[in-house]
Amino acid sequence: MPPTSPRRSLRLLAAVAVSLIGLTIAAPASATPSSALPSGVGAPTLMLLESVNAPGKVLQLGDTNAQVSSAPGATDRAAAAIETMKTGNAASLKAQALRVYPVTGSAHTYLIADQQDRVLIRSRNNQSTFRYLQLADVADSASDPYAQWEARDAGDGTVNLVNVQSDPSSQPAALDLYNWKTTDGSEVQTYTLNAGAAVQKWRMHTLQATVAVPTAVVPAGSAPSMPTNLAARYGWGGSVPLTSIAWRMPDRSVWNSNGEVDVTGTASGFFGEAIAVTAHFSVGSPGEADDAALTSYAGVSVKELRMLAPRTVVRKVPGTGATVTSPVSWDWAALTDAAFAQPGTVTVSAVTGSGFRARLIVTLVAPERVNLLRQSGVHPDYAFKDGTTFALTDGNRNAVGFADWRSGGAANRVNPNRVSFSFDQPRQITGVGVYDIGGKQNIGTVTVQYRTLLGGWKNLPTTSGWPYANPTTNLSLEVTSTPVLATGLRVIVGNKSSATWMTLSEVEAYGPRTPAS
Repeated sequence: MPPTSPRRSLRLLAAVAVSLIGLTIAAPASATPSSALPSGVGAPTLMLLESVNAPGKVLQLGDTNAQVSSAPGATDRAAAAIETMKTGNAASLKAQALRVYPVTGSAHTYLIADQQDRVLIRSRNNQSTFRYLQLADVADSASDPYAQWEARDAGDGTVNLVNVQSDPSSQPAALDLYNWKTTDGSEVQTYTLNAGAAVQKWRMHTLQATVAVPTAVVPAGSAPSMPTNLAARYGWGGSVPLTSIAWRMPDRSVWNSNGEVDVTGTASGFFGEAIAVTAHFSVGSPGEADDAALTSYAGVSVKELRMLAPRTVVRKVPGTGATVTSPVSWDWAALTDAAFAQPGTVTVSAVTGSGFRARLIVTLVAPERVNLLRQSGVHPDYAFKDGTTFALTDGNRNAVGFADWRSGGAANRVNPNRVSFSFDQPRQITGVGVYDIGGKQNIGTVTVQYRTLLGGWKNLPTTSGWPYANPTTNLSLEVTSTPVLATGLRVIVGNKSSATWMTLSEVEAYGPRTPAS
């Protein structure tokens, strides 16, 4: 296609990325010309009216598959029914669309007609069949309130279609799936408005599509490769690959300087309609990176920081509103745990050879000692537990939160038993507490272990060693540990006697709170 002059702008790329291009579906050959429109209505739009109660099924007028009307004494098929959308064939789906005429001077009010201009009309209030529907010629019904339907917002993109003429009791009458039926051919009638009822909710889908604008960054001096795969999304849920995509390429000189360029073109949609498409390019090379940030606690280890540090940085494209995300590696070689021992900030640079400058600013706050097992991202497990509610981390050391009774007496005791906790992210542990107060008082030995970063289990490093032998009736074990970085914690308990089972009231693990970064 011949070169054209592209449109340049300095608008933000983020705004462009979410913009959508709409298309206008040309009216079919049988559509009513504007000069022949009935007085009081505007030009119609082809729409699919999908039932919320029967998703994937749409309102059809004069349906040859419709059930016999349930109106008293009726022998003809219902004037309106639902049928499955024929999404597999463009011509068949388009044939299911209804003509929706806006009523002049009445907001959100429409005539609903088929493509032969037979309009949907409610029976008169002086008839016993006033809830039921009929079809009439659109030219004779444009000003008839029984043929006008107000689309009232029902939330979540749905509407109630309410007849402009109230029923004999002066109540609003809305299109309604008769008896909640959902099979093809099921009748649609009216019933007193119940705005929240699914049988009275509809989705109004035009046959227009939206196409997301693809975006890219290209170096100055280089023409981009144009997108060859685009999809049109339709309101009825279809996402269809576009065909015959053709771009109107600008003169090559537009790619020689930094800025933003829109390239337009055309494509064919699901119904064979022409769709305008646009691709947006930011021309230029990414510059230096914005500073990255990480917040942690004073005393954090380099090992933990390396796991938490961001692996990408944001870089701006000069002369545009665009940014790109680039992978980064940080240079920890000269840093030891001592560098992060006190509150303050520490700057970590990207490794040499990254191709751009980048900095990680680590902010260190005074550590706050907390019970890690009561924080988010902690998941308990156990070898065996009876029906007692698990409550080992509720903060109450004086009530049973775990028990392992099972039938069979002494020969069937669970000994040893285990309770474990896994962490969503590594935590530094500096101490633990294990309690059995007011329970069965049968804890004889305790071993506390932590799970390493590699997944194995090791005894928590303390001065007293493991297992701990409980010399008292209750258990109140509190120990301080050399700080360890753990992905989990487990407590292994052995009984004093097989004469009864074991209980625990609380397990605690202490360490610094990880600040929100």
